[in-house]
Amino acid sequence: MNLPATFLKSTLFLLTLFVMGSSMAQEDSADPNQEYDQVTDSINAAKHPYVNYNLNHFTAGENSVTFNQYYQDFDRMIRYGIGKMNIIHFGGSHIQADIWSNLLRERLQSIDTNVQGARGLLFPFKAAKTNRPYSYSVDWTGEWEGQRSSYNKHQGTWGASGITATTSDSLASMKFTFHQSPIPVKTKSFTLLTNIERNSYELEVIAEDDNYAQIFHEPNGYTRVEYGFEVDSIEIIFRKPKDSPDELQFYGLVSDNYRPGLTYHSIGVNGSRFVSFQRCELFEEQLPFLKPDLVILSIGTNDSSEPDYDSTTYQSNFRLFLEQIRRVNPDCAIMLTVPNDNYVRRKYHNDNLESVRNVIYELAEEFDAKVWDLYGIMGGAGSAKTWKEAGMMKADLVHFTKDGYLLKGDLFYQAFLEDYLKWYNEQQPIWTE
Repeated sequence: MNLPATFLKSTLFLLTLFVMGSSMAQEDSADPNQEYDQVTDSINAAKHPYVNYNLNHFTAGENSVTFNQYYQDFDRMIRYGIGKMNIIHFGGSHIQADIWSNLLRERLQSIDTNVQGARGLLFPFKAAKTNRPYSYSVDWTGEWEGQRSSYNKHQGTWGASGITATTSDSLASMKFTFHQSPIPVKTKSFTLLTNIERNSYELEVIAEDDNYAQIFHEPNGYTRVEYGFEVDSIEIIFRKPKDSPDELQFYGLVSDNYRPGLTYHSIGVNGSRFVSFQRCELFEEQLPFLKPDLVILSIGTNDSSEPDYDSTTYQSNFRLFLEQIRRVNPDCAIMLTVPNDNYVRRKYHNDNLESVRNVIYELAEEFDAKVWDLYGIMGGAGSAKTWKEAGMMKADLVHFTKDGYLLKGDLFYQAFLEDYLKWYNEQQPIWTE
């Protein structure tokens, strides 16, 4: 079996980096398995001395059944251009900003240009009066309000996105436009997650003169739209009869196409905790639209910094979330990321992180999951200050700077490919003609 040329080049380049790091310590080594255990890139290690590269690996779940299946499907998709796969990355403000998650999206969709995938879940964050990702923009008309499940004072109905935009205007619109992507993102169809099927609003989809858009009202209560050919932007209009008292609730839009490849859904809401998603009554109803094959969980920073934190409650809330995912897809691979080192109100170190890490490893064993220990990779307790001095964290000692998020994404991507290549090496020899 031969790998596609573009993928083979990427693979060999990555393996070269692994060899570079290991050869400085063991030049005569001819065993690839020994090379995996060395510092991966001596140049980056010198550039970022505060990073513990020795810990930048996926741990736990070494014989994970679900990850073995995930890598099998991923390998088949890359090798033969067969199938579509979906990653869902849950988190709080770190994911709502969509910097490191977007880097992962672009890297994974760039491995081979023949298997690009689709953009996935979109939301009009600015219309809901909160910060937006920069990989797409939204123009809108009408007066919209945002309701976040993470904000206790907000009361509303939420779905898988954890945030809802609402309007009562008789005429409102949204236009989603993709940009800042090395690979053009195209849409052939989308699923609209709203309550439009249960109110008096009517939907109009704008298409170019030589294109068309068919609207299908699905039995599950949601709306699917199919274009004649792929589009670069999505424009929709909502109209309501003049005297109707109805309110439109917009939970998200799932952009798709029929190309093989990987779709990376990033779901982050500022301030999210595990209990925030427990408030989302439509969570399990809408999650199947995202078809999760791999779920990355980067939730826990806000939970761990609560003054009444206790490990038993944290573990219970975490387990409930994992059980929801398993009910939607029992075979879904799960990656648990340990929260980054952080401080409360810039002064007090979050001493609960060691407890959080222990809970995460216990749950990883229970749910056949893997772990990416960002806390350890950063350097453990107090390392947030070191990262701040290096320009990688903001003054609040919780959030990263743009450079910090990009480094974080690079580290995760490196660990992901290393883990995949380990699996690949066990399936068949890498060094083949």
